[in-house]
Amino acid sequence: MYAIIEKLLCLIPLLEDQMKPNYYFITFLFFILIISMLNFLVELNAYTPNHAENSISVMKQTTEDFKVVDYPISLITLEERCVDEQNQQVKCHQLQDIQNGDILITKSNHTLLYRHGHAGIVLDAEAGLVLEALGYGTSSRLESLEKWDYYPTVKVLRLKNRTEETISELVKRAMSDFLDINYNLIATKTNMNLTHCSDIVWKVFNAIGVDIDSNGGWLVTPKDISQSQYLYEVESYGFSDERAW
Repeated sequence: MYAIIEKLLCLIPLLEDQMKPNYYFITFLFFILIISMLNFLVELNAYTPNHAENSISVMKQTTEDFKVVDYPISLITLEERCVDEQNQQVKCHQLQDIQNGDILITKSNHTLLYRHGHAGIVLDAEAGLVLEALGYGTSSRLESLEKWDYYPTVKVLRLKNRTEETISELVKRAMSDFLDINYNLIATKTNMNLTHCSDIVWKVFNAIGVDIDSNGGWLVTPKDISQSQYLYEVESYGFSDERAW
């Protein structure tokens, strides 16, 4: 955030060179400044585990191993990652037990004051491939499983009473029907031409007859999926009973 503000301050002298004030430009700068301030407020509510929680039960590392910082992934959306003292990204943890059909949930993504999180579904655990819908201007695609080790918060969820046939069908449907779908944040369950991160996870499972939206709304969020009665938790990092989301 500080880097963004510094760049904005550098632009101020440009205004002094103009005979008449450019009100559109000033309004744009003000808008960016407000967004930066709101994201800073979100950071105050970011994941900050105490030492005891961080050292053993959650992160499996001590607080001296890394710090959590925000990386911009769009104009108004930030993504938390772990970095070392040289500000190089490092793994916060190491996911241990990953299988095809597992759902990955993080709460490390936030837009303004809304901590919406992110979700993906593992389609090839051996190759480390995860189906994700990332953002505007992109379509659903396979991403690296390893990148989830860099999120300070991750939860792995698995379908209860799963069978090899069920997961095989799930992967088959995902690969044939749910790649290259355009991203839209307000994509609904009934619109098969648009999707977003948790929406595509829901649609893949719904295609095999499992509704993993815990509240049954017209939109589905990562939090909704994390509370589904049809899933159980395999492993979790950065989540706690006192601060589930």
